Amino acid sequence: MQVIDFHTHLDTHWFSQPMPSEDNFLLGLDRFEIEAACIFTLQGFYGDCRKHNDALAERARRHSDRLIPFATVDPKLGDGSVDELERCLANPLFRGVKFHPWLQAFTPAMVRDTMIALLECAARHRVPVLFHDGTPPYSTTFQIAAAARWVPQATVVLGHAGLSDYIVAAGQLVRDIPNLYACICGPRAGYVPYLVQTAGARKLIFGSDFGFSDWTILAEFLDNVREANVDDESMEMILHGNAARLLQFSERPLMVAHCSNI
Repeated sequence: MQVIDFHTHLDTHWFSQPMPSEDNFLLGLDRFEIEAACIFTLQGFYGDCRKHNDALAERARRHSDRLIPFATVDPKLGDGSVDELERCLANPLFRGVKFHPWLQAFTPAMVRDTMIALLECAARHRVPVLFHDGTPPYSTTFQIAAAARWVPQATVVLGHAGLSDYIVAAGQLVRDIPNLYACICGPRAGYVPYLVQTAGARKLIFGSDFGFSDWTILAEFLDNVREANVDDESMEMILHGNAARLLQFSERPLMVAHCSNI
């Protein structure tokens, strides 16, 4: 069964900790026959988003048949963040947006007007917006769900399906908010049937957080889904179908290596 990993990080380091090299990252995907991976920055969450968006795009351009970059911006910068997101999404390499409110030090409500503009921008470009969730005080699942309600035409993804403390709430919120989805990047296997039953398999997406550590995290998170005792149709939607739909694979196939530079 084909797999799309909707939640990975491809960067050089995180503070003093080196991250897997580009080659080792691809070897990790190969090890588990992962068709494609959405890649996010880490350094860009701490500043100079433009520089790190460009670096992420270059990494993706070298492997554009498999790597799908998500841009990030700092909403605290107001209109400048909207301009940067417009710049990135004008490049067809970028297929989504990633926010990490906990690391970027904002809550959606703190930057409500700018966040609405950013979500509207993503909606115009028809790309999903994934938020880190499950971490108070800036990134509770409820705070992200509230932002999804502000712009119903935007596709908003809970990056960790509640992580640990908010999993029950995540299932209910994804069920009740039409434009809210959940990436199963953190919940253990025992929670996956609950999420399928409550939110519906069509609203769930596989992710691993690969890049924070070596390939073993891929093994663990894939097992959490594959050993969750859900039916084959639900499994296909979670591991591949839903991500392919949100990323518009049918309309925008990969292999865009000849895109111009941003």
